Formats: sequence, C-alpha cells, structure tokens
Amino acid sequence: MKSTAIVLSAAAILAGCTVNGTTPLTAWGKKDVSLLDYRTDGGECAVLAATHSSDANGANSAGGINGQNPAAPTQNASGSATAAANGSSNTGSNAQSISGGTYRDSASADFVNRAAMQQRTEEMAAQRARTDALHSCLVNRGYTEFQLTAEQRKQLDRLPQGSDERRQFLYKLGTDPDVLNKQAVGKPAGK
Repeated sequence: MKSTAIVLSAAAILAGCTVNGTTPLTAWGKKDVSLLDYRTDGGECAVLAATHSSDANGANSAGGINGQNPAAPTQNASGSATAAANGSSNTGSNAQSISGGTYRDSASADFVNRAAMQQRTEEMAAQRARTDALHSCLVNRGYTEFQLTAEQRKQLDRLPQGSDERRQFLYKLGTDPDVLNKQAVGKPAGK
C-alpha cells in the first residue's frame, strides 16, 4: 500500500513543494524536457526520496533517551525510576522514587517528554533527508527549482489537485526558459 501511495504522489513531486497542503511556492522545471521524461524523472526521484533511509538513531541528541546522562533517573526492572545521582544502586523498597504516587511503576513525565522529543527530532531529520534526496535527484537530472509568482499560484489554485490540467500548467511553466531564468531559486529577481 505504501508503494502505491508513493507512485500516486510521484507525479506531484515535480509540481512543487507545498507548505501545509497549500499552493506550492516553488516548482521544478527543465528546458526542452518531454512530458514523459518530466513525469518519469519526478516519479523516480520521488521513489528514491521516499525510500531513502536515515541512519540517525538520536543517540547523540540533547536530552534524548538513547544518550548517556549519569545523573539522570534510571529505570528499575519494575519500571520505577530511581535517582542515580547519589550513586545508589539500591533497587529495594527503600530506594528513592522519582515518580512516586499510585503510578510509580510508570515512566516519569520527564522521560516520556524526552522520548517524544527524540522521536520528533528523528522524524524531522528523516524528512529533511528525504527532501534533500529529492532535491539532489532532481538537480542531478538537470532540473531547476523556481519560485511561482502570485499570479501563477492563483492560476494553479483554480486547477484541481492531481488533474491533467494542473500537471500541464506546471509542465508548461517548467519548460519555459524565461521562467527558469527569471524565477530560479537562489537567483536575484530579474536576472
């Protein structure tokens, strides 16, 4: 199912980079590329980006649960937290309880927050790596990222998502040498 979703969204990759599902601010194009090559390159780069694996495990992220912090609370076999700052390895009933209360065998709120932050950091790093892989693939195939003007975005808004008209419009923009020269990302406007 995941591969089907990747293939279905592949055609939209060259259509542009969106922000929260809104009209894309940028799109990709290449002078003199055929529509078939345009779609094929977009699909292949989308698959490469979606299947890109990141080796980051968060072990070195600040506050992460995989990192080493000798003063941080440690989990006992039962799951209750004890203070390791004093060097105590006592796991008996008189050990200092960090979480305390009825749910003392639950992970502390701090531990849960650090785990959630580490997971979010890893997800963001993986998304950045996929985006970088997509951009790199398109650049290596000779594509140029360009800014869409306000008028171009308005016209794009009128075209249904995933429609042939929308793809044709973006293809037409992406193969126009004037658009690629004047609106290229990283170039001063008008040059």
